[in-house]
Amino acid sequence: MKKYLIIIFLSLSFVFHAKAGGIGIGLSAMYNLQTESFGAGFRLNLKPSSTFRLIPQVAYYPSFNKIHEYYAGLGLELNIFKIKSYSFYLLAHGAYNGWLNVETSLMKDAQYGNWASEGGAGIVKNTGCWRPFSEFRYNGNWKETNFRIGIMYVFGGCNKRGVGNNGGGRKKRSAMHCPAYN
Repeated sequence: MKKYLIIIFLSLSFVFHAKAGGIGIGLSAMYNLQTESFGAGFRLNLKPSSTFRLIPQVAYYPSFNKIHEYYAGLGLELNIFKIKSYSFYLLAHGAYNGWLNVETSLMKDAQYGNWASEGGAGIVKNTGCWRPFSEFRYNGNWKETNFRIGIMYVFGGCNKRGVGNNGGGRKKRSAMHCPAYN
């Protein structure tokens, strides 16, 4: 099952990238309040400077936590407002959840494979190559809250001096003027 999820994840990422005109990759650190668990995440950010973004992502909570699990899914982000170079957004995320130490659970119907949904909000610096972000999420299936902080690198998000070009897209080219043809 893991192989199929990885293949689907990568395929969707590259298909959407071709249409998106930009891509970002990011890492995040996570903390789940209810399970008191620390984890790490990896994401692709398709159309990193647009109002609506697709975010394929995976997350892993290692075995030293009470709950040892992973998530693989797709998130949607919608910018709701902007202050200077920071965007505030709402998010929705659906994922497959693999609960690796399910046998330790006292829950009656606990199982290895589950589907999970999350909603939340975040903030991201929306200019430059390196874009820090922070998110608050609520998992409706498990009634859990988690926080994420991370950094994303946006390809094409900088000019030659490393300064953001206000959106990560291509820079406008000024028309070349040749005196011989005037």
